[in-house]
Amino acid sequence: MIQRPSHIMHIAQGFVRRIGTGGGAKFLATFSVKDTHFTFGGIFVSGVPHFSCRNAKLKYDCLSQLTSTKLVEGSIGPNNLTLRFLNGTVIEGALETPYDPPGLEVIGCGIWFQS
Repeated sequence: MIQRPSHIMHIAQGFVRRIGTGGGAKFLATFSVKDTHFTFGGIFVSGVPHFSCRNAKLKYDCLSQLTSTKLVEGSIGPNNLTLRFLNGTVIEGALETPYDPPGLEVIGCGIWFQS
């Protein structure tokens, strides 16, 4: 018998990139959800090299998950990005260029806002 998931996650397309110069820690993740842009502006605990993911996927259960301040943890590299939020939301995708160093565990926080 095939088991069906207890819920179906929504998926939105967008991008994630580190912002700033040098070995900064700030990043932006922007996704289009029902004609509204949801952006997560965050900062990692420590600086990270530049990264960019143009075809990122945001997986979420409901729009209320995309509000307020959130903690985030995950990994960057060598070829993919995964950021997980405590409320079950996940951002993942392929990096545009291989990441150097080969892989990095990250933790940080940020805030969701709409435009």
